[in-house]
Amino acid sequence: MEKIKDMNGSSVKPGFFVQDSFLYSKDNEKVVLRGVNHMFIWTDREGKTIPEIAKTGANCVRIVWNTRGRISDLDNIISLCIANGMIPIPEIHDTTGNWDRLSDALEFWLREETLQMIYNHQEYLILNIGNEPGDKAQSADEFFNAYNIIVTKLRASGVRVPIMIDADEWGQNEKNLLNVGPKLLQADSEHNLIFSIHMWWPTERHNPVATGYETVKDRIKGTLEESLKRKIPLIVGEFAPVAAGGVREIPYKFIMSECERLNIGWLAWSWGPGNFDSPEMDMTVHGSYNTLIGWGKEVAVDSPLGIQNTSVIPNFIQNKDFTTGSQGTGANIIENGEFNAEDPLSGWTTDFWGGKGDVTVKDGVVHFDIKKGGKDSWNLQFKQHFALHKGVTYIFSMRAKADKPRTLNVNIKKDCESYTPYANGRILDLSTSWQNFSWKFTMKEETDVDAVLIFDMGGVPISWNLADVSLVHARSVADRLNRTFQRNVQKNSGYFNAPNGPWELHLYSTDGKLLEILDKGKGGEGMRQYPKIERSGIMVIKDLG
Repeated sequence: MEKIKDMNGSSVKPGFFVQDSFLYSKDNEKVVLRGVNHMFIWTDREGKTIPEIAKTGANCVRIVWNTRGRISDLDNIISLCIANGMIPIPEIHDTTGNWDRLSDALEFWLREETLQMIYNHQEYLILNIGNEPGDKAQSADEFFNAYNIIVTKLRASGVRVPIMIDADEWGQNEKNLLNVGPKLLQADSEHNLIFSIHMWWPTERHNPVATGYETVKDRIKGTLEESLKRKIPLIVGEFAPVAAGGVREIPYKFIMSECERLNIGWLAWSWGPGNFDSPEMDMTVHGSYNTLIGWGKEVAVDSPLGIQNTSVIPNFIQNKDFTTGSQGTGANIIENGEFNAEDPLSGWTTDFWGGKGDVTVKDGVVHFDIKKGGKDSWNLQFKQHFALHKGVTYIFSMRAKADKPRTLNVNIKKDCESYTPYANGRILDLSTSWQNFSWKFTMKEETDVDAVLIFDMGGVPISWNLADVSLVHARSVADRLNRTFQRNVQKNSGYFNAPNGPWELHLYSTDGKLLEILDKGKGGEGMRQYPKIERSGIMVIKDLG
């Protein structure tokens, strides 16, 4: 697949881009990365922790992955990041301390399945080639040649998103980033590179002669300031209070302070748990927001320099334009809305304030056996917390039935005494047959990282069943059509692969109106060229089989 252009031939960036020292969104909003690293490949391949990370207000997540991980799982995690308002930054960890494995990382990114994943998410994605390659400093020539080949091959395959390059020598050597970075930026056909330094620089191991700086703080300040002088887009991709093996002390507060002063991004290592060699690096005990502890709670929530107080989520990723459309797409924001068999009530809590009942799950259906309803509907509650972002339009849906006809109160609101409603709560009339319920709402209040969905089931002693609870972003017609178009673009720019069965090539306006049927076939015609057209629009291959 080559570079995707719109029907007017524009080659503007499909998503994020760099200019001088800084990162910008597709609509020219300056973005300063504030987020965390998480070891998904080993601890959370389903992405269950993503809604928990989102509660911090982080605008990005660096996704630790490897070449043995399933691309479908990575695709799901990326989708979950986007659905929760965070920029996904996947990286390949096989290169850690091993320069020679950069070629393996490149091979992973160039797989057809991986490329398709990148194209599907290119509006939101930053691609980190490989983690901390090499256990020693490389020569400037070797650093340039290796990364230039990788970037060139990725660009030739149509990858236009920002490519993040880690420093060599376990990610800690700033010299090649500062000295070779400008040359790599110039050589990149997209001029769209970000450089990542991992500040595993403990005070007790600082060497003034080797580093050229008197103290670690001098090194931090000098590196960050020099990156701005040389107009290099630099972030601090990893840092913590201690290094591997518990070696200390890393002045992490100073790192945060300097990054804030200079508008430079940072990613804390790591959400955890899982840092068995240095447990102090773990920001959480169990991976949930409520178990943030120690430096993790400080860097995520409490510090005025932390994520919650400095992170700004780009407007476009909050989907402010997606206020129309009748169909929701993307990952479910509700955790475990299918009530999976492994841990059927994970993510959910029950509160019985004056009623009694039992909650059981079978085959993805929750059964609420109400023994005592209490006086009011709120006496029995089933609920879950998640983040809602101002300006975003959501679609909520669920299935339910009852043993006898009854009403059920469903609300999405602020979890405090004022209980500000966000979604125009519904009083549902349940019958003895399954019914589908769905409604759309736009979050008009300020962003709430701890909004709550509540099913109030008290007041009557009538049992009921619940299934398939979901909350997704509403997508505009143009967005859905564009995604369909991108999935059908083939390797040879300007061509598409005809389906095996009957098909038509449709031209749509950006508001979803069919303008013209451009071509059609019986199927199996192979590669066909897109026709030249005089007007703008979105071309979609419709498989009629």
